[in-house]
Amino acid sequence: MPPRCVISITIVFIAIAGATLSAADIYSSPKSSLEFAQSRESVTHPRQGLKPSRRDEVITSRFGSLRELLGTNKELVVYGAIAFFGILMMGLAIGSASSNSKNKTAAQLALLKQEKEKAENLAKLKSEFLNQVSHELRTPLAVIIGYIECITDGLYGEIEPKHHEILQVVAKQSTHLKNMIDQILIFSRLEAGKQPIRIEEIQLTKVINDLKDTFEFLCRQKGIELCWELTRDPLPIHSDATRLKEVISNLLQNAVKYTDRGSITVRSKKMPTQDSVSVEVKDTGMGISEQHLTNIFEPFMQVHKTSTENSRGGIGLGLSIVKKHLEQMGGTISVESELGKGSIFRIILPRKHDKQKSRTSRLIDFVKRRSLSPNSEHPAITPQTETRERKVANTGHMMG
Repeated sequence: MPPRCVISITIVFIAIAGATLSAADIYSSPKSSLEFAQSRESVTHPRQGLKPSRRDEVITSRFGSLRELLGTNKELVVYGAIAFFGILMMGLAIGSASSNSKNKTAAQLALLKQEKEKAENLAKLKSEFLNQVSHELRTPLAVIIGYIECITDGLYGEIEPKHHEILQVVAKQSTHLKNMIDQILIFSRLEAGKQPIRIEEIQLTKVINDLKDTFEFLCRQKGIELCWELTRDPLPIHSDATRLKEVISNLLQNAVKYTDRGSITVRSKKMPTQDSVSVEVKDTGMGISEQHLTNIFEPFMQVHKTSTENSRGGIGLGLSIVKKHLEQMGGTISVESELGKGSIFRIILPRKHDKQKSRTSRLIDFVKRRSLSPNSEHPAITPQTETRERKVANTGHMMG
C-alpha cells in the first residue's frame, strides 16, 4: 500500500475514534441527557402547534436507551470502532498486496513465455544446424571411403604392404568418423520428429541372430567371451526390425567398447506377468557410477572422462538415440550398474504395438514438422551397407 494512503487512513481513523469518544462522553452524562429530554418536551410541532408526536416520543425513548447503553458500555463502543477500522485497514492492505502479487505473477509469466520461445527457437536452430552439417560432411566422406577401398583392393594398381597398413588405418578412422556423423544425423532427425518407423510383425530372435557373426568377430579380436542365452521361442512382436537391430547393435557396441576382459551376455525372454518381451545385454566391463545412472541417456553424455577412456571414441549420442527409438516403438530401457563390475542394459518391448499411441506419436511428429522452417526439410537418409561395386560406381559418378 502506498505511504500516502496509509497516512490518510490513519488520520481519518484517529479523527473518527476521537469523535466516538466525545460522543460517548456527552451521551453518557446525566446532565446532558436531562437537558436533551427537557428540550424535546418543550418543542411543539411547527405545523400543527401540537406537542411532540408518537414518532418523537419513540425517538426520545430510544435515545434514552442508547444513553443507558453508552453510560455503562462506553469502552465497548470505542473498542468496536477501533476493531472496525482496524479490519478496514487490514482489508485495504491485503487488497493492495493481492494486486501487487497479481501484477508480479503476470510479469513472471510473460518472462517465462519469452524464455520458452527463445529455448524453442534455439532448439530448432540446433536441429537444423546439425542436420545440415551432417549432410555436408557425409557426402565428401563417402567419396574418401570409396577411394580408400578401391586403392586397398588394388583397382588402381598394386600397393606396397606398408602403404596397405596405412590405408587400413585411414579406412578405420574414416569409418569411425562416418558413424559419428550418422549418429548426429539420426539424432537431429529424431529431435525434429522426422525419423519414421515402420511397424510390422517381426521375430525378435531372428533380429538378434542376425547380429551374431559381427559381434562374435569383434569379441574374438578383444579376447572376451560372448554368450547367447536366447529363448527357442521366435518371440513374434510388432515393431520396426531395422530400428530394433540398431538399438541392440548399439548396446552391444558399447559393451564391447568398455569391456577389456571377461564376458558379454545377451539374453532374451518373454515377460511372465505382461504381454511383452525383454532383451538384456550384460557385460563385466568398467561399469557406471551411481551418480551418472540418472543422466546416462541424456544427449552428448559421456560418463568416462579420463584420457585413457576418451581414447575409446564416441560423442555420447548412442544411448540417447536408443532411448528415442524405443519410445517410438512403445518400448523402454533401464540400466543396472556398479563401477568396476559391469552393467546390465535391459529393454522391454510390447508384443503388440499400441495403435492409438502410434497415432498420437504421428500427430506430435506432424506438429513438430509444421513448426520447423521449410528450409530445414531434408530427405531421409538411413545408414545402409553398400556393395563394393556400388561405392565404386558412386565414386566414378562424382568424379564425372
